[in-house]
This record gives sequence, structure tokens and C-alpha cells, in this order.
Amino acid sequence: MTRTRPLRRPSVAALVSALVVGLLGVAAPSATAAPPPPTPAARPTDPIAHDPTLAREGDWYYVAITGDAGPDDTYIPLKRSRDLVHWEELGPVFTELQPWVLEALGVTAANAPRDAWAPDLTWSGTEWRLYYSVSQFGTNNSVIGLMTTPSLAEPDWQDQGLVVRSEPGAQPDNAIDPNLVVDADGATWLAFGSFFSGIQLVRLDPATGKVAAGAEPVQIARRSTGPNAQENPTIVHRDGYYYLFLSFDFCCRGVESDYRTVVGRSADVAGPYLDADGVPLLDDKGGTEVMRGYNEFVGAGGADVLLTGEDTGLVVNHYYDATDGAAPRLNVRTLSWTADGWPVVSEPLNPSRSIGHGEAFVQIVPRGASTGGQSTVVENAGCGFEGANIALWTDLDNTCQQWQLSARDDGGTRITNRFSNAVAEVAGCRNVDGGNVAQWGWLGFLESNDCQRWSLTSTADGWTTVASVLPGGRAWTVQGAATPGANVAISTPTGGTDQQFRFEPVGDVLLASPTDMTTTLGVNGCKAGRGNGNQVRFDPRDPAGCQTWQLRSIPGTATVQVVSPDSGKVLASTACLHRGAADKLRVVDTRSPSAGRCSAWTLAPTDDGTWTLATAGTTREVRVLIP
Repeated sequence: MTRTRPLRRPSVAALVSALVVGLLGVAAPSATAAPPPPTPAARPTDPIAHDPTLAREGDWYYVAITGDAGPDDTYIPLKRSRDLVHWEELGPVFTELQPWVLEALGVTAANAPRDAWAPDLTWSGTEWRLYYSVSQFGTNNSVIGLMTTPSLAEPDWQDQGLVVRSEPGAQPDNAIDPNLVVDADGATWLAFGSFFSGIQLVRLDPATGKVAAGAEPVQIARRSTGPNAQENPTIVHRDGYYYLFLSFDFCCRGVESDYRTVVGRSADVAGPYLDADGVPLLDDKGGTEVMRGYNEFVGAGGADVLLTGEDTGLVVNHYYDATDGAAPRLNVRTLSWTADGWPVVSEPLNPSRSIGHGEAFVQIVPRGASTGGQSTVVENAGCGFEGANIALWTDLDNTCQQWQLSARDDGGTRITNRFSNAVAEVAGCRNVDGGNVAQWGWLGFLESNDCQRWSLTSTADGWTTVASVLPGGRAWTVQGAATPGANVAISTPTGGTDQQFRFEPVGDVLLASPTDMTTTLGVNGCKAGRGNGNQVRFDPRDPAGCQTWQLRSIPGTATVQVVSPDSGKVLASTACLHRGAADKLRVVDTRSPSAGRCSAWTLAPTDDGTWTLATAGTTREVRVLIP
């Protein structure tokens, strides 16, 4: 398995581009933002976009995007919308690179980059300032430039020249992905950076928008573990804190993209930025996740924030449309805040065509795993990243011990760790008995990714084996007793209990129809504390319709109780409750004499993304989804 990582992105023709975020730091004239209107019943097609930055002037919202989302030589296309759902194309800011860009990069018009990346559109108080970057792919031979105009409705773009320069061998920075922020004292700063040395912040001269005399960049975020996949800083100031949003992992790989957005905050614009657990963003493990892709929204990242009020805001990002050939498209979402001041990003205003928010996260529990009443689970050992081991540990109920199963069109299942966003693999593709199971970034965009795909097979009593799709089908095997610290390796399948696991969904989930992805199991006529004996059936999604479930393990077995938290009842099979009865589902009181046997279910995953839910007399196929 090749350990290669592109440092940056080629043109959109290959589905590779820059992603950056922008911020409207100071309100423009007539920029009082009203709440967006409700989403229309029919879902319009989201516009093509990469690296969106959002601004408002008058009654219009404007988005500027990376030029590689269109034909070559369309540098920084613009769009506008009144409702944030329907968009009008306005054309590019410029159609050829400025001579100073060619000179700085040491290229000619014939071999110059065909796109400009990652715009940031900001009102200065007197003019719009558009920061953008131009770079030679895979290097830090890059520049950040500045264009200005007095109006977006009637633009008159003027080139203001170079703002930041980076070049190979001179410094480790990369002058891409610019974002302007004005601090509480009125000072102006520019965040920028990407792979190489992470995210930098430098003070600007507010009069010119250029780097202030004598100012030197300071580092505010980094990931030292290769491939150092972070970029696209966006900083907003709210209620005494500066919030730094970053994109982690990889955009621009179409349906194989694994982009996601994290955040940290600081009382000082220059840091240190800490995540919600107090971990610095200068630490590999820093960053609280606020957005990742799901359903058709693959690789959702590049959060650009426009604050619309003290407690409200809008977020734009791009995604790759899994229903339309991975076309890069625009999401617009609302931003709110928790009681303790952390951002919450909503689903898009133009929501998904399918219910739920992607495959549920699960804990993977080995057979025989119990130590003094506490379960032992499979974890990303030490909460590591590339190359980190996969082993067993005591259940700590954290994201390092949670996994997401994703069916692959090319066969098998991808098993992704929630914390690291890396996937389980046959370490180094060492496909031998005793070969280790570790994790690495997803390599699905390469042909040689068989080492990261697994086949799931249920046993007769409801446990599951996890076997590599590589020749020999070697299965996950717990080396020794299933106790904390035991290693997980691969070995020839034996049918032994050391190769058996169960998968327990975390938190509330939907049990959706496996065929139409628009209906989900719910308790008919349910009210809180009531509903004993009520029928359970597939209905259209209704957040108030008693349609979420919790799956609680029955110790020592592969079975679970399927609990309706809204009704306080458990799922049971009528064919089990009453001999000869029709095969239907109902909820019953846990004190019912027959509830125990008839409400013990096995839940087993398959390689096509469905799960088999079975008890005496009843079997259903479902998708297990995040509500």
C-alpha cells in the first residue's frame, strides 16, 4: 500500500482544488441580515462551488469560490442569492493572472496555474477586500493577493498586488487559504496556511490591507503527524472569544473525500486556541469536530462563517455530491451556540434527500469482554493517528472507541475511527497470520486499497467476524484474553470466539428502511410514557414521532434490547409474543412476562450497509443512522 499524500490539489477536472474559508468581519452598508426563509418543499440543485466565502450587501448574499469549480481561466467566480437556496451566476472577478503573480511564482502565462484558490471576501468599512491565493500544486511556491471594489452590486475590481509570499527552501509556510479577522481592539489580522507548517496569523495595516511593517507570522494551529492535513482557517469573534474553524483531512477526492471541520477558541486572537476538552490546536489531538459529510454530502468542509447577530450566523461549505458524479456543490447552514459557548452547525438549509445524518457510530465489543462488570471495547489505541494500533481497552465512552461502518461499492466495508477519521487496515498490507490491525488515512482514491476493506459475516448466535478482503480472508483476532490491552491482529478464520465481535450503536439512532431511505421505524400513536402494545412500523421521518431508538446490550450475549426512549417501552415481535400471530413489531412494557425473550434482538451488520435485526419469529433489515 503506497504511503503517498498529495500536499495540495490540482484542478477540478480531476476533482482537486483549494478549500479555504472567508469571514465577513465588519458589517457592510445596509447589511442587516434577516433570518433566511424556510426551505422550499422541492429540493433545488445546489450550485457548483469550491471554497466558498459568504458576504452580504443590501438584499443579496454573495458567494465567491475557487476558480477551478468552472472552466480554466475563470479566476474567482461570483454568485448571488436572496434566499441562500437559489443562486444567480455573476461571472469571475478576473480572467487572467496579474503580471506580478507570474513574476513572483517564476512562471509564464503558458505554464501558470489555471485557477486562483480560496477567496476571502471582507468589508473594510470603505471597500470590499477580496483576498485570494495562487499556488503551484504540491509546493509552497504560493502567493496571496488582494483585489478591492467599492460595491459587489456594481463591481469595479482593482488589483492591489502581493500580500504574502512563500517559496520552497525559504520558509515552511504556505501562502494560501487567506482569512481576515478584525479583533476586539480594531486591529486587522490575516490567517493563512495549510499543509507544510500549519496555520499562521499575521497583523495587517488596516489602511492598505497589506502586512504591517515589521509584522511576523505566528503559528496558531498545526498537526505534526504526517500528512499534516489541515487548512482553511476562519476566525470569528463572539462573546469574548475568537473561534478558529479549520478543515481537517482531505478534500478534492470526489466521493473518497474525508474533509471535516473542527474548531477551537481563544481569548486572544493570536492564541493559544483550545478545543472543548482543553486540548491546544497546536497539539495533534486538538480540535472539536463540528461538521462532517453524510448522505450525499461527501467531504463537507471549508466552513466560512458570516455572523448575522449576537447568537446567530451562517456557515457555507462545499461538498461532493454522491448522487451526481461527485460534483462539487454549495451547502449553506445556520450557526448557533451551546450554553457554554461552543458553535453548533445545522443541517443545510437545502437539506438532504435522505433521512438521518449518516451511518451511526458504534462500539465494537469482543466476545467474552467483561472485567468486573465493565465492558472492554476495540479502540484506536492512545487516540493516535497514522499508524496507530488497534487494540482492546476498558470502555471509556469516548470517540477514540467509536467507529463508523460504510459499505463500499467496490466490495467490503470501511471501518472509520470517529476521533482520528482514519480507517482500520491490515497494517502495511502485511497479509499473514499475526499481521497487525492498525489505522491509516483512507486511501480509497487509490486502486490498492484492499488492505483497508473488510468483510462482515454473522455467526448463528448473532456475533460477527471481521475479515480482510485480501486473499485468505484473515479475520480480526483478539490475541489472548479479551481484556484491556489485548492486541487485535489478523489470522486464518477458525470460527473461534476470539474472532467474534458485536457492534453496539452509540446514543439515539434511527432504524431506517433499507430500500427507500425516507422512512424509519416509529411507534404508531406514541406519547411519552404511553404506547404499550402499540404497533411499530416504517413511516416518513417525523422528529416528534417517537422514531429514535437506543440499543442496550444484554450482558454476556450478542443481543440487545431495542428501547423507545420516548415511550419507555421495548421493541418486541408479535410472532414471538403470541404463537401463530402475524409477524409484526410492537412495543411492550419491560415488566411484561414475555418481554425478555421476545425483546432480545441480535443486530448484525452486512457489507451492503444494512443491518439484520432478528428475534424469535421476526427478522427485519434496517439501516442504522444518526438521527
